[in-house]
Amino acid sequence: MFFKGIENRHPLARIKTPLIALLGNLLLLVTGCSTTEPLMLMPSPVIYQGGVVDPFAHLVPARQIPVLPIFYATNRGPEAESDALSYGNDITQDLHLGQAVVQIGDETTKWTDLYEASINDQTGLLLPLELESLNEQARIPIAAGLAPDMLSEGAQRYFADINAELAQVEDRQILVYVHGTKVGFLNSAALTAEIDHFSGRDYVGLAFAWPSHQNILNYLIREDVHRAQSSSDALATLLELLARHTDAERINVLAYSAGARVTSRALDQLRTQYHDQSSYQLKQRLRIGTVIFAAADVELTPFLERLGSVSDLAEQVVITVSDEDNALIAARHYMGGGNRAGEERSESAEQFFIHEHQITNIEIIDVSAGKQARGFDISGHHYWYRHPWISSDMVFLLRTGLRPERRGLDFSELEGIWYLSNDYPEKVRRAAQREMTGRW
Repeated sequence: MFFKGIENRHPLARIKTPLIALLGNLLLLVTGCSTTEPLMLMPSPVIYQGGVVDPFAHLVPARQIPVLPIFYATNRGPEAESDALSYGNDITQDLHLGQAVVQIGDETTKWTDLYEASINDQTGLLLPLELESLNEQARIPIAAGLAPDMLSEGAQRYFADINAELAQVEDRQILVYVHGTKVGFLNSAALTAEIDHFSGRDYVGLAFAWPSHQNILNYLIREDVHRAQSSSDALATLLELLARHTDAERINVLAYSAGARVTSRALDQLRTQYHDQSSYQLKQRLRIGTVIFAAADVELTPFLERLGSVSDLAEQVVITVSDEDNALIAARHYMGGGNRAGEERSESAEQFFIHEHQITNIEIIDVSAGKQARGFDISGHHYWYRHPWISSDMVFLLRTGLRPERRGLDFSELEGIWYLSNDYPEKVRRAAQREMTGRW
């Protein structure tokens, strides 16, 4: 109660100088894409609360465990810590392929604990995320515009293991997660695992870990911006290898924050590489399904220059925007380059581009729209997985690939832009029940 009304009692409390505002934004950028706190399981998506849909009912007992295996691909250099393999911040010209196991909780955590934390309000049920094991299987040289046809024995095993996993999951699909800046390998693996988990463990999760530093200053001085751009060759190589050597029906990509720099450039490179093929031919060749740009920290102009290529390759493209993403606001102030693709202020330009080019497979989700009716904004930089409303749409989208009107979203006043209305929790649960017939 001490702070209530303080702005009216003390005259200095009403002073907001530009310097204070800028320093505040800088602090938010420093903490923007990650945090030094222990990684914890994301909040339960609202779609599961209420028991309308059980995302884990179909899992066989052998898969009802508080650990989750994922695949990974990285152009980070390996590090030796005692006898354990790890990946550091060095950038290499090889694509390292392997498998990791992520522990959700600790050695005392049981499946019932994880299950309760996954379908209910998690107050008092927060669980840590740790890397249990890491196994590199192969290394493939990265060459711009070239994915090798001949694979080593280790690489053949890697893709065979992906195919074996695809044969066991409900959806024969792969999700490639591309992380933001200021994170290490663990964050990439952990986020991949928890998104896979909350999607019902229904597809194969694969973390693409590019060599960002854990110090935001490397991003501010644009060293990690260049690393993101130069990592696009590695991601393009990976996507082409997955299309050639796996049985995946679709390869989905979720790009977060600075990961949008890597992803948009990689997809544009692939389009340029196959410039003589039609969009239909490329969709058949690469089998890119849904591409999500969540809180994208990439300047609007290059993003729009690449967006046509992304549309040509993907079945569906989703862009999330917010009016209160402090990390993107700070990036615009301190790094230049204009508006970011994930800012609400970029929405009209993106909408105009889509309309002018008559593109029908791109949707924009404005997470801030409707905030007056809801009584709250969906803000911050981590909203796409930390806010239980928008994370519900993310997992529903990745699980089904449905159009927004079938996922419980509402039209905004602007064509092609969608939002979460004040009754979204009820709408998304009804949509899940209708589309999934009560079975995830």
